[in-house]
Amino acid sequence: MATLKKKIIWFIVLVLLTDVVIAAWVLVYDLKTRFPHLDLSRARFGVASWYSRKDKNIKPETASGEKFNDRKMTCASWDYPFGEKLIVINILTRKWVVCRVNDRGPNKRLDRTVDLTYAAFKKISNPKRGLIYVTVIPAEK
Repeated sequence: MATLKKKIIWFIVLVLLTDVVIAAWVLVYDLKTRFPHLDLSRARFGVASWYSRKDKNIKPETASGEKFNDRKMTCASWDYPFGEKLIVINILTRKWVVCRVNDRGPNKRLDRTVDLTYAAFKKISNPKRGLIYVTVIPAEK
């Protein structure tokens, strides 16, 4: 009886792993067809947050000199240069958004990968979550 339970558990684990691998392959294939010049070697995994003009201490201008607008698809990152377009993928939902780096952040002590504007974050997750696990892939410059 115990061996039958173990076999069933291993079968379920195998099916789940196969599903994850297929889902990841489909996502990568979809992104590669839409963005043929993806640089996966510069991809990063981490935590994303969002920021808005209503937040305390948000300046009217971004670090690149643009006027800050939380309704645009932009983001803040220390790892990528200004103007670079990034594909930010919510790991849990596989929803993704393309945003352009125009600011620096998040605060280094917070150990986050990227700060998205409210509009960009809303495309891939409910803003009430606040933080999500993401994959960040440079799309093009």
